Amino acid sequence: MSIFFVSQVVATLAFACGIISFQYKKRRNILLWLSCSALLNSFHFFLLGRTGAGTLFFINGFRVFTAAFSTNQRLMFLFMGIIIVANLLTYQDPIDILALFGAMLATFGNFQKNEKKIRIYYMGCAITWIVHNVIIGSPIAVFMEVTFLISNLMGYWRIYRNTTR
Repeated sequence: MSIFFVSQVVATLAFACGIISFQYKKRRNILLWLSCSALLNSFHFFLLGRTGAGTLFFINGFRVFTAAFSTNQRLMFLFMGIIIVANLLTYQDPIDILALFGAMLATFGNFQKNEKKIRIYYMGCAITWIVHNVIIGSPIAVFMEVTFLISNLMGYWRIYRNTTR
């Protein structure tokens, strides 16, 4: 079995966790499922030799887990700092700048108190990762992020279509 095949199986598991996450309304449930998805995605990128993206997703998994229990802005800035340092230490090529941007968008979104804002920031994050994953050539990761975007939009519409808040 090839490493690429294993990476795509792991990405598929991450994919499932991400789809599940956006069907919840409660902030904590969304974030706990996203934490599982990020940690699995980390492993997927490490298998593909993308140390920068793998490191950022590893940090993201712990960041999202932390954010599930706190919206403290100091923690947000701490994670942003960790992400910037990790990106500098693992930087390989310009594509890593996209990974950094996606990680920063998600970090800002994670520490929002309102689950609607989390969803909106994750929509921008998904678009960034779609571009990243197309460039690095990971078809399951592209499909996953496109589906996360669609799932997020569907969850947003399903939950908020009849509300005015």
